[in-house]
Amino acid sequence: MKIPKLPFSKTIIDVQWAFISIVTASLAHFILRIVLGRELGADGLGIYTLAFTIYLFGMQFAAFGIGAALTKFVAQFIDDPITIRNYVSSGMTSSIITGTIMGVVLFLLAPVISISFFDVPELEPLLKLTAICYPFIAIQKAVLGTLNGFRRMHLYALLEIIQNVAVVCISITLVLLYGMGVMGAVVGFVVPTVVIGIICPLLIRDSIGLDQSLWDKPTLYATTIFGLYVVMGNSIGFLNTQVDSIMLGYYLNPAEVGIYAVAVLLAQTLTLLPSAVQRITGPTIATLHGKGDIQKIRGIIISTMKKIFLISAALALFIAASGQFFIEFLFKSEFLPAFTPLLILLLGQTFFSPFMAIGSTLASIGKVHISFRIAAVCAILNLGLNVLLIPLFGIVGAAIATAGTLVGTFLISVIIINIMLKRII
Repeated sequence: MKIPKLPFSKTIIDVQWAFISIVTASLAHFILRIVLGRELGADGLGIYTLAFTIYLFGMQFAAFGIGAALTKFVAQFIDDPITIRNYVSSGMTSSIITGTIMGVVLFLLAPVISISFFDVPELEPLLKLTAICYPFIAIQKAVLGTLNGFRRMHLYALLEIIQNVAVVCISITLVLLYGMGVMGAVVGFVVPTVVIGIICPLLIRDSIGLDQSLWDKPTLYATTIFGLYVVMGNSIGFLNTQVDSIMLGYYLNPAEVGIYAVAVLLAQTLTLLPSAVQRITGPTIATLHGKGDIQKIRGIIISTMKKIFLISAALALFIAASGQFFIEFLFKSEFLPAFTPLLILLLGQTFFSPFMAIGSTLASIGKVHISFRIAAVCAILNLGLNVLLIPLFGIVGAAIATAGTLVGTFLISVIIINIMLKRII
């Protein structure tokens, strides 16, 4: 007797792989923060947090949204291998160019960022070192975007797992055994990034042409324009979640940044599952949009948001109840002031997590410019709140500003998505 396949078995498996990759990345991030916090104290963790924040912000421009563009176009033209080949090949070309430009820019701006803005001279060599990563990051993002579009989530996850395990092992070795401090932690993520960037194109070699497809003008234009809106939206979205740490570094000191980083680290536990789910809902919605099935898109959005909200609320309550214990047990008592901002951030993340699970919807239905505009409005709100509240309330003010912006982003985005779907119908 032939056993019928479950209709959602592929989706469930893909979510599992995406979740594994995100958990691995978050666990690596978490373990490294614990090691730095215990070994170097709040000041050392704060300097690393500032360096890593600038590195992540530059990453948005290095990849230039090409990965997201390839996810959309590969999923949209999944039955047209020739078109996919043109998009992937041109996307790789764009990635190398934008990554190299961003690396040069950060290297040149490192003294300005470190001394003139943060007044932390120790940051300069760290930022110059991270600048080396950007061309390789851009290549990796293009490969990951292609794998996501094909829904080859096992390869996607494997690539990220290998890199994150390598980051943890190298960083901890350099910090603990060789006493290299923050520099050791930075070297720890630079080396694996470069190596993975060199070898990862082998995973999509069948979709890369070493001919005129590398410079196919229509696809270069399409991926560049799409990527432009994505990078602007992602950069502003990134600032929405990181501007608090940046402004703390500007107004206060690295120790305060380090304490606040612990609150952020624990609160971001709520983002693991929705981030994994978004990697599946994004290409799925793009494919359904290509088929004109708007009702199924609406059903996916509503069902996903309901489930993620219930899970996030339960997890937030658990973290709130045990937060003080975890902070002291994992990081030492000097980080206990992180508890109050943690509670505030948990509230914001509980509301924002359901939207995060379907956050690429506007991009998937070809409205990436609207996503950018929403992010821009919310970024202005976030920046204004941080400038107003941090001088008055310190790290608590930063948490209030971030949580308020997350709730506002959720409300605005859900309303706009609903309007856009009605217009398509």
